[in-house]
Amino acid sequence: MHTPNVARGMWAVLTAVTVMWTGCDNTPDEKPITTPENTWSWIDFSNSTCDEGTPTGLGVNLRENKNLLIYFNGGGACWDATTCLVNNQSSHGPFTKTQFDTLASKLSGSILDRELANNPFKDWNLFFIPYCTGDLHIGNAEVVYTTDSATQTFHHKGRANTEAFLARIAATVPNPEQVVVTGVSAGGFGAALNYDLIRSQFPNAKVYLLDDSGPLFKSSAMSAELRAAWAKAWNYDAPMEALAPAVKEDFAQLYPALAKKYPNDRMALLSSQQDFVIRSFLGMNGTTFQTALEDLTSTVLEPLPNTRYFITTGSGHTMLSKPTAQNSQGVVLIDWINQMMTGSDTSWVSVQP
Repeated sequence: MHTPNVARGMWAVLTAVTVMWTGCDNTPDEKPITTPENTWSWIDFSNSTCDEGTPTGLGVNLRENKNLLIYFNGGGACWDATTCLVNNQSSHGPFTKTQFDTLASKLSGSILDRELANNPFKDWNLFFIPYCTGDLHIGNAEVVYTTDSATQTFHHKGRANTEAFLARIAATVPNPEQVVVTGVSAGGFGAALNYDLIRSQFPNAKVYLLDDSGPLFKSSAMSAELRAAWAKAWNYDAPMEALAPAVKEDFAQLYPALAKKYPNDRMALLSSQQDFVIRSFLGMNGTTFQTALEDLTSTVLEPLPNTRYFITTGSGHTMLSKPTAQNSQGVVLIDWINQMMTGSDTSWVSVQP
């Protein structure tokens, strides 16, 4: 199944904030990370890999604090020779300090900006996971793709990268009080799909999921062909089944599975009603996307006691890069996020048009 041209262009634009896993056979280095405080730094990881086989790393901005935020960057996805090599529907490697420094210079106004007014994470330890594996941060495979003009081994190693990063993150902030797992677009999917892995690393912390534009729709709303292609290319069965076998067959079951396992955690989904990028990526039009989103929020998310959603009108894509500029029904997103972090169960409520 091919992503429409319009989606490919939008995904390319949105490579600005995506994070991912790295995976080689090396034993992960679990030394604490030490960098200058309040400054974005890049840490190379030899035990990580981008799609074309080069190692990547982790963006770090530390502060003397017991809280941490883990941010997964976005940038498309691919699953066969056409989507990976011909149409280039995902962000490719290399992803090194050079690429990270360019992105870090554009974080003003985002939730990764310590100067952003009313940012609840301004004093937290911040970790930026790059994205260069094309697999929504969930893959664990090496696949040979062949076109008429090229053959390339593609490293879908998002899960392995995340595991390598997490070992160092946990060594750096070993006993956090609060943890936020977040990301945008492909990184929003990655935050949700890796939440259980990260959550299990910090059993004593208060942990939150903030998924921006990564809705996990019911299987009935997604193409069976597309889901099968993802599963074949990315080899993600093991982490899905470890959480709940039903998740492999129906992504939407991730939400109740997480809620059951972590009943006190707060989880949130952000989306526009007809997200232009995600609907194109999933082969939907605006109406079918909105129908699938309404079904997800009303029948899956709404019954969960600590899960909420923030839905805006229109077809915009991603919100956390400018949370003070996003609102729904008069509620500003940054204020809503603050309610998620500190409000009561009755004051933090879902918002939709």
